[in-house]
Amino acid sequence: MSNFAYISAFAALLLHFVSLTVAPAAMAASYGPKKTIIADPVKRQAKAPAAREITDPTTQVVFAPGLEVTFHIFDGLDTQWKLVGNYDFMARIEESGRNGYIYEWQMSNPADASGSRRVEPGDIHHSRKVSLFYPKHETTTLVGYNNALRISDDLFRDLKLGKRSEFSLDGPESVMVLHQETVPMPHYITGSGEETISMRVEGKDVPVRCIKAVCDNGWTYWILDNPRFPLMVQGNAPFRWVTSLAHAYGESDATKEARNIFDQLKDGGVATSYLILFDFDSAKLRDSSKAILRSLSHYIAKEPKLKLQVEGHTCTIGSYNYNMSLSQRRAESVKRYLIESCGISPERLKAVGFGFTRPEKPNTNEANRARNRRVIFRQF
Repeated sequence: MSNFAYISAFAALLLHFVSLTVAPAAMAASYGPKKTIIADPVKRQAKAPAAREITDPTTQVVFAPGLEVTFHIFDGLDTQWKLVGNYDFMARIEESGRNGYIYEWQMSNPADASGSRRVEPGDIHHSRKVSLFYPKHETTTLVGYNNALRISDDLFRDLKLGKRSEFSLDGPESVMVLHQETVPMPHYITGSGEETISMRVEGKDVPVRCIKAVCDNGWTYWILDNPRFPLMVQGNAPFRWVTSLAHAYGESDATKEARNIFDQLKDGGVATSYLILFDFDSAKLRDSSKAILRSLSHYIAKEPKLKLQVEGHTCTIGSYNYNMSLSQRRAESVKRYLIESCGISPERLKAVGFGFTRPEKPNTNEANRARNRRVIFRQF
């Protein structure tokens, strides 16, 4: 090999080594934080948590506050056994614990109804009755019944073991009022083994393991094989449905923060959030902030008399006038999102910016300045 070839090979090796050792430092210098002072900067952005690895949605979906279950109904019937058509029935878990659970429900057109139900702990454990029918605008505890959100612990155990169990539905008014069946209704149900079916979870179609359950009149249901969340995933009678889930893996950070805000409002009429954040030196809401506001809007919607003043606050970096303007624009941004994207009435909200005139802590270090950059909701 010529001397020139040796020199070329050595140069290439040296260049490769330099690229490995110098390039990362050069990249950090190019894209790292700037030292230029701009009003109300966000110097550090929290590292995003690693995405939760979902190995088996069947057992990892969670029946907890914030869960949204949508039953996509086909050929739906009303309580008089008349055809309604296709619509979505959406249920959102509001409370869940030792005292049972509460869920808000809403039907899309053409059913067009909404209400609230509570299920007692005794029925969660032992009931062998399931309610599939919802009168318009009801708010009730339907004693003795579970629903398609989850069957009882006892019924699930029997189906899992392949046993035959007593079983009944609330059914149409012909059963409840006339005390007779215009069509054969189920009286028993039997577990008939496992089947894997597809269910949409967080926008993706995933396989879930179900217990196939067959009634004595031939009606069939597929029950999620999860003892903590025995959801009726699919059914073929008295109407057909399939389900989809949102916020299915436990309460999200956005839901927790929205609940925290609302709890503060209930306790004292004032709530402070340090997690409603904006893009750098901007009034543009971050996606995480939009998720908090969407969740918060569910609570606001349930309190029609609640009116809120949205307050923007900044730290002292930058001029007085600049920060007054920035805080006002950020408060307006929160108000606008709640109105335009969440359906909150404009007359229930107003926005005001206070700049750095009302600090929570002395602006002596970055930790304190971060606390002063906040959004406050105040009842008026």
